[in-house]
Amino acid sequence: MPTFRILFCSALAASLVACANPGKPTASKLTAKSPEDYAACVLPKWQALSPQTTQKSINHGYRLTAPSAVTSDEVLEVVEYRDGSRATFYKGSFLSSDKLRMAARECLE
Repeated sequence: MPTFRILFCSALAASLVACANPGKPTASKLTAKSPEDYAACVLPKWQALSPQTTQKSINHGYRLTAPSAVTSDEVLEVVEYRDGSRATFYKGSFLSSDKLRMAARECLE
């Protein structure tokens, strides 16, 4: 029985670690806005939908993360690209709604 518990706890820990990292991107769009301007538009919209949303500076841009208690986190990475930015969205899972993606899309223009 102790071996089963160890294996179960190891599998659970591995699955939680996988939730912390974004998987393959589900959408990538370009905008004429700078990373600062685009992130400043998206952040309050995401915080209205998911109050625990955070923004972190990354190399040449920002990463917004909306944590989820049930599925993987929703992540938006915004980096400099030519005369604007490239916004890449990572959907948490197929169970996640599209509200955060739609909010990010509203800020593209």
